[in-house]
Amino acid sequence: MSSFALSDHERSVVEHFSNYGTDAEQRRAQIILLSEAGTSATAIAEVVKLSESQVYRWRREWRDSGLAIFPQDSATEPAGESLADESAPAEPLLPGVTEPRLALVLQKDVGMLPDDAMAEAGRKALYFHFERMLLNEPGSRLGEDIEAVHDMRVATRRMRSALRLFAPFFKTKALKPYRRELRKLAGLLGDVRDLDVIIEHARAFEAANPPADLSPLFTIWHKRREKARRALITYLDSAAFGKFVKDFNKFLSTPGKGAKSLPESDDPTAYQVRHIAPRLIYEHYEQVRAYETVLDGASLDMLHALRIDFKRLRYALEFFTDVLGSEAGPVIKVIKGMQDHLGDLNDARVASAVLHAFVDRYNNKYSGVPVFMRPDLSGVIAYAAARDTHREELFATFPDAWATFADDEVRRNLALAVAAL
Repeated sequence: MSSFALSDHERSVVEHFSNYGTDAEQRRAQIILLSEAGTSATAIAEVVKLSESQVYRWRREWRDSGLAIFPQDSATEPAGESLADESAPAEPLLPGVTEPRLALVLQKDVGMLPDDAMAEAGRKALYFHFERMLLNEPGSRLGEDIEAVHDMRVATRRMRSALRLFAPFFKTKALKPYRRELRKLAGLLGDVRDLDVIIEHARAFEAANPPADLSPLFTIWHKRREKARRALITYLDSAAFGKFVKDFNKFLSTPGKGAKSLPESDDPTAYQVRHIAPRLIYEHYEQVRAYETVLDGASLDMLHALRIDFKRLRYALEFFTDVLGSEAGPVIKVIKGMQDHLGDLNDARVASAVLHAFVDRYNNKYSGVPVFMRPDLSGVIAYAAARDTHREELFATFPDAWATFADDEVRRNLALAVAAL
């Protein structure tokens, strides 16, 4: 009997989630129902808007666990009703799987004040993004929505930038253990996210060019993505990550912890946000503007370095947004546009290198084999050419993007934003 030959009870429960479940539960239920109907994994992936590897994953989960892949307290209840005994203790939740590990506040803004000591301002910025990292852990584990990994990675990146920016105001060793764990987490998230992006771009090309067949690429990339996801989840399950979350939460919740001593009352040394933030912002701005002396003939490596400096400038502005003038918003928007342009350029560059290396390995593997006997790689070659073209277009239009950033209005807005301090 097929693994997807459902009993009447199973079908009733699965259909319930297909009609009334959350978006993730509905996708899960559709995978099971379509599998029972004999639909291929490729076709199911198109219907539920997931990768084939995720379809296979939920098929395996069903074979191993059956109805346990759905929440058990509502599996047989009408939507919006609960028949559970409220006096019964709730089933323990595995940390980080179905809900965040900690109770989250999720404030709308950092809550920074002009007279905050820089260390405490940094603590606020770190805590703001620490909560968003934890918020996206469950979705990153499930892997059904690639934006969860993206958002968790962004939160981790911002914390790493905050540690770098505010490090001078903490004791030398206070931030070291958190910096190490965040670096490791960022690498694991990056491995998954980079594959998500390259697969998403390839699927968009294949959809827009029906004759193109990129299945040889997807076969390899999905395997790599599954390996990267296993490495990520193994780390999230580890005692080291659990200890990091616990210790970092305590550090961020304890004012003064790890901070350097404040100056004496008669010592005019600057330590407040209003006195130091302008210098930090302009140091990052100066670093970016310094590139204009070397942009003529700049290499792709140099433009990638510029992208990193743009990112640091943007994060510095965003950390201090609460205390800057409203003019900071338009400046950040322009900087984000530069980041996006340079990010797309780097993505196209990396994709081109990956695709050409794939084609080269293919040619070496099938050298001496008659062309008519080789697998058809015309779709991959067409995609490589498209990525090459996109890379060149982005490279050619970069001067126009830079001119937008270097405009007098951006400088004036930045000055007015900082003047609010």
